[in-house]
Amino acid sequence: MPVDKRTAVTAVLCAVAALGASAAVAKLAPPPGEVPAVRAKAAPAVSPTATPSRSQAAKPQLSAPPATTLPPAVTPPPGGPAAFTGALFTNGLDSEHFCTATVVSSPGRNLVITAGHCLLDGRQGDGTAVFAPAYANGVAPYGTWKIEEVFEDDRWAEGTDDDYDLAFARLAPDAEGRAIEDVTGAAALDTSGRAGEEVTVTGYPADRKVPRTCTSVAVRLSATQQRFDCADFPGGTSGSAWIAPDGKIIGILTGGDTDDVSTSTVLGEYAASLYAKATAATGTAR
Repeated sequence: MPVDKRTAVTAVLCAVAALGASAAVAKLAPPPGEVPAVRAKAAPAVSPTATPSRSQAAKPQLSAPPATTLPPAVTPPPGGPAAFTGALFTNGLDSEHFCTATVVSSPGRNLVITAGHCLLDGRQGDGTAVFAPAYANGVAPYGTWKIEEVFEDDRWAEGTDDDYDLAFARLAPDAEGRAIEDVTGAAALDTSGRAGEEVTVTGYPADRKVPRTCTSVAVRLSATQQRFDCADFPGGTSGSAWIAPDGKIIGILTGGDTDDVSTSTVLGEYAASLYAKATAATGTAR
């Protein structure tokens, strides 16, 4: 039975809330070929008393059936995924990865973009969630980067309205004081409401150690939603950026009724306002 993406990450979100120790930001790691692979250990146990922080309701049914023949998802070729795309972990590489995020170009050079249901709005305090760009096979070639603050639209943070399921997260600099964008580069954000275009999506299934990439033409479902038909995008791929041929982000994977059908909000005015809020809060200092 297909795994509902929001349900798949809810338990992990509970684990994040339960963890109390602050994780140190890792230094930049050497390229994977120069170091032995670091293998993840078992995930931390989920607190039995934790309260889900997000709605577990299934996504609404799609307005049209997916294509009968889906493009296959593939593992990126040797060299790994783009440096600016990576996995979100609950507490470093020894823990579970639960969603996908992408470094987005910003004045402060310190933002990632993901789905709203992947993170909790507000300052993270002693939270331990980290971003591992270009993660593959247990290795984080660019280190891990601590999440310090998350920005979400109130209509999602307070009402879990699927049309606003989007988040930006500010990352702390690494141990050498560098901003994430200076190390990995970034993809530009387009909030003009583009939809119905060819997009390439790279996501991290929660049950694997390598990402999946697929290119397909997105389908506009409504003024606020679009659909992407590509095989094998299960739980953990939430938050994956939909990147158009011009290199700009025009969608974020937020859900879908099956592993082969994914959805995104249309990134319009609300996304522009949220981005402005995140960049104003993070400032322009590097």
